[in-house]
Parts: sequence; C-alpha cells; structure tokens
Amino acid sequence: MRFQAYFTPIIKIILYIMAAISVIGLIIGILVFAKVPIELTTGQATLLVSLCPVCAVISLLFATLHYTVTNTHLRLNVGFIDVLGGRVCINKIVNIVIDGKLMYISYIYKGMDPIIAAIAINPKRYDEMKDLLMAKNPNIQFFENKNESDNSKQ
Repeated sequence: MRFQAYFTPIIKIILYIMAAISVIGLIIGILVFAKVPIELTTGQATLLVSLCPVCAVISLLFATLHYTVTNTHLRLNVGFIDVLGGRVCINKIVNIVIDGKLMYISYIYKGMDPIIAAIAINPKRYDEMKDLLMAKNPNIQFFENKNESDNSKQ
C-alpha cells in the first residue's frame, strides 16, 4: 500500500513550480545552443543545460515522496529508492503513537533501544496506516492522545 508524504499545499506548489521553471530553463539553454537569437552567452546556456535537469529531477522526487508498506517493511521512497534502506521491519515495530496531528512509530533497528520516527502522511490516513501495520504485526502497541488542548497549554 502506498501513502503519499504530506506536504503543505504551498510546499507542493513550490516544488512543482521549481520543476516547471527548471524545464523552461533547460529549453532556453537548448535553444541558445541551436542558435536561436536569445540574449544569453554560451556559458549561461551551458549552466542552464547542466543545472536545470538536476533541479527538475530533485524537485519532482521530493514532490512524489511516499511511504510504501510491503509484507515485511515500511519504506520511505524517493522515486524508486528506499531512503531508509530496509531499516523499518514491520515485525520490529514496537508501537504507534498518534498525538494530535502527528504520528510516530517506534521500532528496533539495532540493539535494544527503539528508534522513534515521525510519519509524515496526511492525518486523515493515520488510521488506515495504523490498521495496516497492526494487521501485519498484532504485537504493535497503539497509543492515541486526542486531547490537543492539553498539549497546547504546556
């Protein structure tokens, strides 16, 4: 199952605008090399052609950041690459905590001390992810703090 990483709408818009501007810069650089009369030097065109594709790819990768739950692992994917490198085995997840608008998991990677990781997905999908992980590992303990006003007073 796939869960899109949650960015605020403004951040998502900025990422897609960065990708679009980078593609436009690449096209302008190519046009300069094709001898279309644009007021840029060859050095500026070279810079556009070399940097714009990298910027476009990076911004699109971040815009498409997502979590994938497989039968054995929780993965954080940038494109097709698992950023966590298989560290989060579902059978090693100790607990899931939902505290207001935040979701955390604790898991054992190496040794005895658990690692706590924030899960950045849309809060509307917290229950769906929690249910999916707990179905795959019934030993996971679940805690929820619904009272957000107590947290804001501290």
